Amino acid sequence: MTAAPGGGREQTRTREHLANERTLLAWVRTALALMGLGFVVARFGLFLRQLALERAAPPEPGHASAVIGAALVGASVLLAALSTLRYFRARAQIERGSYEPEAYTEVLAVAVTVLAGLALLVYLLVTD
Repeated sequence: MTAAPGGGREQTRTREHLANERTLLAWVRTALALMGLGFVVARFGLFLRQLALERAAPPEPGHASAVIGAALVGASVLLAALSTLRYFRARAQIERGSYEPEAYTEVLAVAVTVLAGLALLVYLLVTD
């Protein structure tokens, strides 16, 4: 099996583009998971109010869960947009042969996850 002349760089470039596409799709899956979590959290307050009505107890205000859920959904939209921008930047860098890794999107995803976790922890402690 003989490689075509110059095929090595072309194969490498192709692999880099395919890896870039897989990375974008992984970010999209992450954004969808975050969006789903936001939806569930937003509806959690509704569930607690319904549960209180069935127990004939005064309903708990569900405002905090709606705000946290909406923030998570908003963060997922932002994450999807940033990952798309990152994809196109990496694509252009691959074409130029000058790829520069960046960590902004990863840092944002970790920060949102930590903040959301802390907000949910406080919410669960306060509503108990």
